[in-house]
Amino acid sequence: TASAKGELRGLDIDPSIFNSDDKEVVEDLILAAIKEAQTKAQEKAQEEMQKLTSEMGLPADMKLPF
Repeated sequence: TASAKGELRGLDIDPSIFNSDDKEVVEDLILAAIKEAQTKAQEKAQEEMQKLTSEMGLPADMKLPF
């Protein structure tokens, strides 16, 4: 499950594909991995936007889009 903003809130995996005792641990690990990937992607996008604004001669603290 995810929020309207794309924030992951939960995960439900069919326990028949692995040992059911591990279901919660596997779900937590997958959620953590996805959240980390999303954070890294946001950071990279922010870095690229800063490079672009710098190359265009715009102030570094300028918020885009307007």
